Amino acid sequence: MSQGPSPSTPSTRRSTGLDIVLQWAQLPPEHLEIALKAIEPELAREHEWRMEQARLKSLDDKDRRVHALYLGGLIAGFILAAGMLTGAVLVGMNGAPWLAALLSGPSVISLAGLFLLRRVDSAHARELGRAHRTALSGMPAQQPAPADPATNTGVV
Repeated sequence: MSQGPSPSTPSTRRSTGLDIVLQWAQLPPEHLEIALKAIEPELAREHEWRMEQARLKSLDDKDRRVHALYLGGLIAGFILAAGMLTGAVLVGMNGAPWLAALLSGPSVISLAGLFLLRRVDSAHARELGRAHRTALSGMPAQQPAPADPATNTGVV
């Protein structure tokens, strides 16, 4: 069994190359120069390996942040769309169909597209606006509530 780190995997404690240099440091300078030239490729490989590990960690962290942002957008979009639809039902039941049409119409579709697709096309937005105007223009004008005969004084 080997006691030290293997040459193919860099150690976090002390590299094999450094151990060799420390042993050669006790010899004359010519020998140390030869030792440094011999371990230079190994040190370069270790450096390249560490840089690649740092790059991969950075990419992994970025992917995690992007995923969290995307998931947060999905959750926010769902809550917003569900809230708008719930509000549309409540407002519609209370006698304001025009407000219910505003809350449940094309605006829900455009918000869902914004949160899901993360982009808004100008042509798509124009079409949604046109559909919204068409939906609202087809609604009858709201009639005033009939006056209560008991409180009607006859004065206009």
